[in-house]
Amino acid sequence: MWGRRRRDGDEDEPEVEETTKASSAPGVGESGESDDAKSDRSGGPFDESEVELDDARKGRVDLGGLLVQAAPGMKLQLQVDQRTGNATSAVLAIDDAAVQLIAVAAPRSSGLWAQTRLQIGEDAKRRGGRAEEAPGPFGTEMRLVVPVQAPDGKQVLQPSRVSAIDGPRWMLRATFLGKATNDAATFQRFVELVKQTVVIRGQAPMAPGDVIVLKPPAGNRPAVDPSQPLQA
Repeated sequence: MWGRRRRDGDEDEPEVEETTKASSAPGVGESGESDDAKSDRSGGPFDESEVELDDARKGRVDLGGLLVQAAPGMKLQLQVDQRTGNATSAVLAIDDAAVQLIAVAAPRSSGLWAQTRLQIGEDAKRRGGRAEEAPGPFGTEMRLVVPVQAPDGKQVLQPSRVSAIDGPRWMLRATFLGKATNDAATFQRFVELVKQTVVIRGQAPMAPGDVIVLKPPAGNRPAVDPSQPLQA
């Protein structure tokens, strides 16, 4: 079963947690830039205009700005920008592997990924880590190793793989963590979850780089655990 939590007197509900982050989506630029390696969006993820939404919601979790595919054993965590109180990303975790999804608005005529890659690389180096570009399932990806603080207070090196997919006026950024970075079968499993994602940007004007806000599934009252933010 997909990760669930029971409360006394309630039916089973999806297990959703909120955590607090100090900032919103890192590495997102405010101006569009033509990407030298366009995203491969064949087979997904999808724009809301490309699916029948009622059908798409079947088997997916509705987070407002994203519909994410449910999977056996999966736990879902929402991360909140403490400055705005808005949920800015969703983390899909299965055992010791995860993918973090952040969707942002993008220019109609060009994508953001080339500029964002540059910022990701600079941020990794500033934090004392390293970054390199490599071929990925959606085009050029970033492979990072950066120092982070473990729950026990020790500094450890955390690898991650960052992909992004440019859609119609949006970019979906996927950061693969844990076993999804070094086990081919696990990585492919999470790639398929990303491909099944539906982005619901809406028609409201948004500046390039603005995060598409998420919300907990209807009827869910998530636990808040700001002491355990995901390091990405």
